[in-house]
Amino acid sequence: MRRLSRLPASLAVLAALTLTAVGPASPQAPRKGGTLRVGMIGEPPTLDQHATTAVITREIGINMFEGLYALDARYQPAPLLAEGHDVADGGKRYTIRLRKDVRFHNGKPLTAADVVASLKRWGAMASTGKAIFRSVEAVEAKGPGVVEIRLKEPSGALPTVLAQVDNAASIYPKEVIDAAGEGQLKEFVGTGPFKFVEHKPDRHIKLARFDGYTARAEPASGLAGRRAAMVDELLFLPVPDYATRQAGMLTGEYDYIEQVKPDQYERLKSAPGVEPVVVKPYGWATIVFNLKQGLMTDKRLRQAAQAALDVEPMMLAGLGHKDFYRLDPGLFFRELSWHSRAGAALYDQHDKDRARRLLKEAGYAGQPMRWIVTTEYEHHYKPAVVAKSQLEEVGFKIDLQVSDWATVVQRRNKPELWDAFSTAFTFVPEPATSAQVLCEWPGWWCTPEKDELLQAMQRELDPKKRYALWEKVQTLFYADAARLKIGDYFRLDARRKDVQGYEPGPYMHFWNVALDKR
Repeated sequence: MRRLSRLPASLAVLAALTLTAVGPASPQAPRKGGTLRVGMIGEPPTLDQHATTAVITREIGINMFEGLYALDARYQPAPLLAEGHDVADGGKRYTIRLRKDVRFHNGKPLTAADVVASLKRWGAMASTGKAIFRSVEAVEAKGPGVVEIRLKEPSGALPTVLAQVDNAASIYPKEVIDAAGEGQLKEFVGTGPFKFVEHKPDRHIKLARFDGYTARAEPASGLAGRRAAMVDELLFLPVPDYATRQAGMLTGEYDYIEQVKPDQYERLKSAPGVEPVVVKPYGWATIVFNLKQGLMTDKRLRQAAQAALDVEPMMLAGLGHKDFYRLDPGLFFRELSWHSRAGAALYDQHDKDRARRLLKEAGYAGQPMRWIVTTEYEHHYKPAVVAKSQLEEVGFKIDLQVSDWATVVQRRNKPELWDAFSTAFTFVPEPATSAQVLCEWPGWWCTPEKDELLQAMQRELDPKKRYALWEKVQTLFYADAARLKIGDYFRLDARRKDVQGYEPGPYMHFWNVALDKR
């Protein structure tokens, strides 16, 4: 048997690029207790981690749900609910040993039966789970504290995928999964440092410290290591309006707010009692087309839209500040080893003549493109408004349908309701199971060539060969124009200075964070 080798150390670069504007350190140790109030962009579509890739679901759920592994500060997988694992049969059999000191929020001890039920549900429901479970032969309990995962083909990426937090492989009690059946969870019971208390739609989601939590002994590192609930409660408040969130931060109504307009950066820096939090890079904005049914199943129409777009004014409209975005064709950030310029000739063409030729070849007769978008994320909505104008200039007819983000997430799962939607992809460590290229993810970009390349990536252990396969995937991404990358963006949040211990990064979370209102 052997241990799984670690991922390339170059992923550590991203950790060095996450930053915050930090003021003088408090001379006093932070107090334990209090309620930390977080101003969110809106309501989550669900709190079920298996059921959606929505970032807002992850941002709340990450505090109460945990998986077998977590990403450390170098974005490498480290044991969380797992104690460790062994790999045998040439990378086709993983034997995972569970920690013996873990309890769910309902007091029940964690067992292998819970893990098996959770992983099977994740593999059947989650986009990332479906991608990895294509090569899973069996998931079985080998005693109360041991789980065996047998694969049809070798995989060096399994712990990394199990550590991902978007559409995460969260572990729930078996009885909660059984009660949910084929639907979403009816109870929200996890193992994390905070437990679910209540959800009052359009008012708040309340989490409370889980006093039965047993933290890992290792020092905190990224999402791995020691987790401690320092505050009594987390209160997530839906505040869709940017100005209201920012005003509440300045008055102290909120302790932390997400998604501040970048043009407010200087004002935040000079505001008393407030500190801006910058994550650079954070994500990339995109337009997703519906390839399952409807207008945009015609590749020529997708290529026409791709040819027409001028992304610079779109990104400037969405971010409002040139220091908070950049233009780049890579589906992974340029700071990471996965970055590639494959297919770059088809990025940011702003070639109106080519767009008109493609529309003519497709026999386009002015059918409206139904485009769903939310105003809760300005980097979704404002680029869509600019794109609407650009596309209509070459001959498209655009029906821009605006709703809250939860509704967009619900509607995008129903292919009969839309032709395009706006979203963004945030950092993930493993390309072969990233939502931006998966067949199962809404938009349904499913081609035999691309899916075979992704499966080959999962089998391949050699980093250079995996990178070569990824470049072929990115080339297909641009050739098929199933999803159009607009540009990279950097995230601006804000916190009150009495919020201590917060570590800025791609994944907002509130363990090891104290509220010191002295």
